[in-house]
Amino acid sequence: MKHHSVIGLLSAVLLLFASARSEAETVRCESTGGDYRSCSIDGRGGVRLTRQLSSQGCWQGDTWGYDLHRIWVDRGCRAEFSVGGGSSSSSNKDNAVAAAVVIGLVGAAIIANKDRDRRRDDRYDRDDGRYDDRYGNGDPRTTIRCESNGNRLSYCGLPYRGQVEVYRQLSSSACVYARSWGVDRNRIWVSNGCRADFAVY
Repeated sequence: MKHHSVIGLLSAVLLLFASARSEAETVRCESTGGDYRSCSIDGRGGVRLTRQLSSQGCWQGDTWGYDLHRIWVDRGCRAEFSVGGGSSSSSNKDNAVAAAVVIGLVGAAIIANKDRDRRRDDRYDRDDGRYDDRYGNGDPRTTIRCESNGNRLSYCGLPYRGQVEVYRQLSSSACVYARSWGVDRNRIWVSNGCRADFAVY
């Protein structure tokens, strides 16, 4: 009886998921042969990985990411992404439920990615806008200042490939990954007034 109740509840949540995502667009973006690829989108409504298609891991900020104009994938990541559909408050509530369902269905790879992002958030010292280095990254190889002046979208080149994090936020506007800053292959992008020094490890 309990088993059937769980199935019924899951079915109801999945129906809610379908309703919440009705206005969203599904975009498939694939890194074939391990090569970098970008797929054009309108990213103002947000992007969410909904189904991983590859055996290679899809890790946000590492093997996939997005900005206002494109999703990018690299090193064998192939996946379907939900673009937009999160503008209204009721839709946001539905999307929160949908995100929980997606995490359960997609599996350990996405859960591990969220845990990694949570650890990064925990490392952020909000008092002085710097990341706490207790987690063993060591000194960055370099720091790069990138600024969105007048809330404009700006790009700053990366001298080499590596993990990028906010080292010191300079703006009163929040620098939030995938919302006001991100990494697009060999450059950092910033928008919405984010100004910061970025560390490259």
